Amino acid sequence: MGSGWALMNEFKITVVHSTSGKELVLAVEPQFTVASLLEVLVENLQLKDRFVLATQDNKLLNPDVTLQEAGVSEGGRLILMPDPTGG
Repeated sequence: MGSGWALMNEFKITVVHSTSGKELVLAVEPQFTVASLLEVLVENLQLKDRFVLATQDNKLLNPDVTLQEAGVSEGGRLILMPDPTGG
């Protein structure tokens, strides 16, 4: 499985920033972790607080799971929101 194989797994998701309403479309891979996606978003949006990702039905995603394990797939929508536990 060379590097070309990984590209075929790439898919697009939309992340909605709950506090600003801003929507970002990102190309991700199933093996990306939720934590790595959060890092990209924090950098992209210059966020200062701790944030979490949730599904559209408000299920918080564990940072340690991969997008595939979290059931995120092509066209998925995630919500980026401030960490309710603070931090």
